[in-house]
Amino acid sequence: MIWLLAIQLAIGPTQHYENAKQDFAQRKFSEAASEVNAALHENPYMVPALVLKARLATFAQRLDVAKSCLITAITVDPTSEEAQFYLGVLFYMQNDFVSAISPLQAAQKLSPNNSLPVFYLAMTREALGDKTKALELYQQAENLSPQKSLQSAEIAVAYGRFLLSLGRTQDGIEKERRAIEIDPKSRDAHYELAMGLDHEGDFKNAAIEGELALTLPEAKASDAEIHYLLISVYRKLHKPDLAKEHLEKFLAATKTAHE
Repeated sequence: MIWLLAIQLAIGPTQHYENAKQDFAQRKFSEAASEVNAALHENPYMVPALVLKARLATFAQRLDVAKSCLITAITVDPTSEEAQFYLGVLFYMQNDFVSAISPLQAAQKLSPNNSLPVFYLAMTREALGDKTKALELYQQAENLSPQKSLQSAEIAVAYGRFLLSLGRTQDGIEKERRAIEIDPKSRDAHYELAMGLDHEGDFKNAAIEGELALTLPEAKASDAEIHYLLISVYRKLHKPDLAKEHLEKFLAATKTAHE
């Protein structure tokens, strides 16, 4: 035990943190947690380690631990853009939209060229019903996002969904097509595009997009939501057998979700 302690002391908190970052990037969450805890044992106020521990705690659904780590990090260093941003995201995840605004605005101020704080502010304002401000922020996030990146695709999906909700169907469809061009495997983009096409009366292509969405890894759009859309689309296409097939799958998916 003495030799192990000596090795730990020799490694130091910075190396433990670097090890934790590498493990986290490789999705070795258990190893990352051990390393980050070792770093914080030696330096309880190491802000990057506190932020990383908060992210690990969020993955583990320990939101109380995540919140505590982020508040400690911000108390130590209010200029930590990462800590402010992830605290805002945490509040957003908990549907505490009013509380999310302040840390997200702080993160935006600290890193004005980063699209992510603006993106989450857009979604937060949308959730609060402030459509005008949300629209402005979605456009700002799109302008700031790296071109042809997965981040820009994610923003385009949400922006398109919001435009569809405002009745700006063609604008929404355009954003979803852009998201698919960047990330063809985005289930949410194909689903939202199917929604827009259905609204426009293009039922044939709506069905194609909905069926394609079902083949892609589950994201925000669940199997049940897609099956529900396809029931309606196939009825409009006068294809009762396919509508019935998706109705059965919808009922099975909703039953599984409630078990």
